[in-house]
Amino acid sequence: MDEGWIKLHRAIRKNWIWEDPLKLKWWLDILLQANHQERKILIGNEIVLIERGSFHTSTIKLSERWKVDRKTVKRFLDLLQKDNMITLKTSKKGTTLKISNYKDYQAVSEPKKDNEEDNDRDNSEDNEVPTEGTTIGTDKSQISPNKVDTNKNEEELKNENNDKEGEEGEEITPPSPPPLSIPTKYHKLILDQWSEVTYKTWFMDSEIVEDGQDLKIIVDSELRAEAINRSFSKHLGILLGKNIRVEIKV
Repeated sequence: MDEGWIKLHRAIRKNWIWEDPLKLKWWLDILLQANHQERKILIGNEIVLIERGSFHTSTIKLSERWKVDRKTVKRFLDLLQKDNMITLKTSKKGTTLKISNYKDYQAVSEPKKDNEEDNDRDNSEDNEVPTEGTTIGTDKSQISPNKVDTNKNEEELKNENNDKEGEEGEEITPPSPPPLSIPTKYHKLILDQWSEVTYKTWFMDSEIVEDGQDLKIIVDSELRAEAINRSFSKHLGILLGKNIRVEIKV
């Protein structure tokens, strides 16, 4: 797997692995070997699905690749697994290594090809929800809610719609979404670490304050508290070197 690239966040410099150049090199090699999308491989006489962010290997292969003994490889992998950076699934046929939270920090918006952009535009038009006085696609017969003469040309339809808008008043424009709020340096770090959607969904409306060695994240619902505890607290604690406490606003 010699083609392509990976994302590397600046926050890695705060991780313990940054302090050891050799272990950092091994960790980057693991990231580079991981599949960027799931695929099937043949192991012996069995077809095995390898998930995105995973790859199949063995301590022997890694020891030969990194030019160290198998015990050193095993100790390093055990250290990563203990810190919840990877999970290992070992069998007689080798080891499947999976990078934890791979989709959170390796997700990218890949550039689309021309034909994909055309398909997206076609799909968006096909899936558009009709509103009063508008058409779906280019078929002039599908005008909602009132049927019109399909023989009328585009200019006539435009004039009719203009007359109708004049009678009914100006069209109400939906309100713009609220601007992105980043009240503290911790909100900024979380936004940089995860996607904007993730930040807006779980963290933007939260209050984040330091309390000694603890970092309190105060949210307004049990749903947000449960999601942050389950999916983000451990990684955030390692990143900041703090104990993360999630509380619900009273």
